[in-house]
Amino acid sequence: MKKLCIFLLSLPFSSLATTAIDHVSVNYLTSLHYTGPEGWPSAGKPFAPPIYNAERDQLIGLSLMGRTGNDVVAPSMWGLTPVEGHYFALAKDVNGLVGFVQHPELDRLYSIDSKGNVFFVHSDGSNKTILFNNENKNLFTQPNVNPIFDNQSRLLFIDTDHKTYSRLMRLEHDNSLLELYRFNNSPHSDFTAAGGMLLSGNTLYGYIGYPRGIPFLDTLSIDDDFPVGALYAIELSENPVDALTILHEFTLQQGEIPWDTNATEGRIATYLVEDEQGYLYGSTSVGSCKTKGIITYSGKETAFANGLCGGDYLFYSAIGERERLIHTDYPHYDGSNPHGSVFRLKKDGSEFTLLHTFSGEDGSQPRGPMVITESGYLYGTTMGGGVHKSDLISVREGGKYPEQALNMTSDGTIYRINLADIKFKDGKLLESGFEHVHSFKGGPGEDVDGKTPTGLMLAENGRLYGTTINGGRGYTNQAGWVYENDILGTVYEVDLSGMKPTGSVSISITPGTLKLGEEAEVTWSSSNATNCIATGGVASGDWVPDGDIAPQGSIKISPDSGVYSFSINCRDADVGARIGALTTLYVNAEAKVKESETVHYGNGGALNWGWLALLGALRIARARRQGDNS
Repeated sequence: MKKLCIFLLSLPFSSLATTAIDHVSVNYLTSLHYTGPEGWPSAGKPFAPPIYNAERDQLIGLSLMGRTGNDVVAPSMWGLTPVEGHYFALAKDVNGLVGFVQHPELDRLYSIDSKGNVFFVHSDGSNKTILFNNENKNLFTQPNVNPIFDNQSRLLFIDTDHKTYSRLMRLEHDNSLLELYRFNNSPHSDFTAAGGMLLSGNTLYGYIGYPRGIPFLDTLSIDDDFPVGALYAIELSENPVDALTILHEFTLQQGEIPWDTNATEGRIATYLVEDEQGYLYGSTSVGSCKTKGIITYSGKETAFANGLCGGDYLFYSAIGERERLIHTDYPHYDGSNPHGSVFRLKKDGSEFTLLHTFSGEDGSQPRGPMVITESGYLYGTTMGGGVHKSDLISVREGGKYPEQALNMTSDGTIYRINLADIKFKDGKLLESGFEHVHSFKGGPGEDVDGKTPTGLMLAENGRLYGTTINGGRGYTNQAGWVYENDILGTVYEVDLSGMKPTGSVSISITPGTLKLGEEAEVTWSSSNATNCIATGGVASGDWVPDGDIAPQGSIKISPDSGVYSFSINCRDADVGARIGALTTLYVNAEAKVKESETVHYGNGGALNWGWLALLGALRIARARRQGDNS
């Protein structure tokens, strides 16, 4: 293991983010930034994959609140056309630590915000409606499991304070809450953690975790057979549940169920997915993303981030003499399965099998939603592991990176299992069907695509989408400082078509910042691209916002004061995939989102962010029609 760590640290930062499957393409789409860049809304960290709205051809995501203060507002519900470029704000005061779930019949996205309110909002970000007001603190404000709907379109979710209780809740049609079950199943303590849920028919399946303690600090046991969690089944009814059925109890050797879930990376849960044959698939991880450390100035033993979960790592102090804090060897874990496993079993609990146990190099900590594609592949992500490592620091242009290599953590992976390749003989697993797909890459570099993925979503367009908590690309902030990377995360796409785009689009404005009355030139070009659409900017010559545009050209403009975003979206001439580019012009403008949530866009008039989303949707619909006719 020590040799592996040295190898990972020695990898050059210029090496490409690795995709190991020839006919799968992992495509970076955007980075979420807390303080910019100029003209972009501030956003926080996402803790769940986005959802896909087919009517708008738009990704919609939710993140924890970004930068606020003075007159600056950070809308944390964001939208993104699924092509590399500019995300935009859809709504403010819509932020949280779990993702959206689409109502089965209505244009409503449900979630739980950072105040514990259960709410819905329309897919354009409008009309946030609080269904259950948590002003009396009936619910804890930091859930960690994505909600789901039951067969009667009632919201099911987990309420937990992460230390004393976890309970299964249901939002009734009259917006009252019903506690369906309070988990008290741990044989070791009063607290039982609860993880991701799956509804199959009228049966709810889910995880429960038994706290084992922080490795090397207060561990209850290191025996392989020590019980650390379970899978349960509940037959739903109108009334609370008296008892649940335990389908399988996990041992330490099989992997833990996350129970220390109130820290940044640790809050990502494990989830379940079902195949056509009725098998359930899921994953195990470490119970806590922490390990024993020693405070240097006091000598006190405490819990520090262990680096296994792809985010924080406190191996060395970042202050003073930068002394060593963790004195055990990596991976700083006292069980036999430090990186987690993928398993399957039947819905009656029989035929439990560990399909793959991760090694670190091929992934570590499989968590977040998994998906099964029509072609019979299960796709999932691991929060850590892979061939790239990076540090959770943003470095200014010309600065030193990393400051301290020993605090770097692995950036995470995408994996898949070909379900048809799973083979047994005499009850023993011969072939697991496992394949390493992609290693994420954080830190400085033009090929960075993220760090610490949160799982995957299968969209109606046949592609997979996800977010990462950390590892964004470089940017220029509102003060004009250039950063080579960002600690906030990214949005990415997994294209399963096997057809990689060969075309490209570029657009530039010279100069990019003007005083009122000065002139700038907008120039665009493309290679192997068709069906190009102009969006935003200023109507001038060949440039007509939301209109067709030639694959190359230029215009000269001298617009009114404001912030103007020019973008071009085209289709690749060979494979039909969308490709695009974006640039921004500032004319006597400070690029901030004010309390009124307006920016100068298009013809220089002030447009509400909702109007921006509508314009984007109209442009997308037009492009889609043209693509269908091409």
